Amino acid sequence: MTSRILSLTATASLAAATLFAAPASAEVQRVVQLDLQYDTAVLGTASGAETVLESLQDQATAACRYTRPVVGAPRVDDVCVSEILAKAVTHIDDEDLTRLYAASTSQPARVLASLK
Repeated sequence: MTSRILSLTATASLAAATLFAAPASAEVQRVVQLDLQYDTAVLGTASGAETVLESLQDQATAACRYTRPVVGAPRVDDVCVSEILAKAVTHIDDEDLTRLYAASTSQPARVLASLK
């Protein structure tokens, strides 16, 4: 298996509630930096691109998971996941992967092209 690692950085905005001001919430910025791994050998086919996209989604979701301080409930920052996926798909630049990603997010190809 030929594996590649793609390093990406995303800024996640997390809403954090405090114990002292329960109704108030503040935006907390954090930088998410991760190395996404994907198998280059399976790219080039629709089924392979689907496998890579699912793997990228899982990795991005894990990287963008956080726990709310007050409640302790795990959350996923969807904006963070979207940003990481868009950057990864753009950087990998595989036609099938880009087509699948664009279809799953309703992102026009021109928006993805602007991320390059």
